[in-house]
Amino acid sequence: MRSQLDVVKRGVHIVAATPRKLKDLLAKKKMNFDACRYLTLNEADRLVDLGFEDDIREVFDHFKSQRQTLLFSATMPAKIQVFARSALVKPVMVNVGRAGAVNLDVILEVEYVKQEAKIFYLLECLQKTSLPVLIFCENKADVDDVHEYLLLKGREAVAIHGGKDQEDRK
Repeated sequence: MRSQLDVVKRGVHIVAATPRKLKDLLAKKKMNFDACRYLTLNEADRLVDLGFEDDIREVFDHFKSQRQTLLFSATMPAKIQVFARSALVKPVMVNVGRAGAVNLDVILEVEYVKQEAKIFYLLECLQKTSLPVLIFCENKADVDDVHEYLLLKGREAVAIHGGKDQEDRK
């Protein structure tokens, strides 16, 4: 944390932080928002689902002047819409595509597979699918397990998640 604070003290244009870390830095007066005019919440629906709503509202309280808040979400469930209406001033919602509708270029196929057969079924599906392919997992450990399995099976694969260093993510 010390090296991060040294950088902040010298002056920065952008700070990327979790709501709790940011709230902590602001509460300890290690940084302030005196010159900050923009706040961006990426994956806002996920932040609210993970219980960060109160932390986000506390971060909002540290702004002394007007700010523009950008709230990004791949989905806009009712919970995040309620949050946006209550926490933002005159929010504007911009939709990419038709709101609430699926992209017609995407084909969704659902297969129910027993837990113990999933990894084998994944390899079978990949043999029938052209590249590139994105595979989403529920948690970091699953990402690492799938990545290792694909490499062992001779498949070219990379893994990315929040537990990896920035250099590895690049």
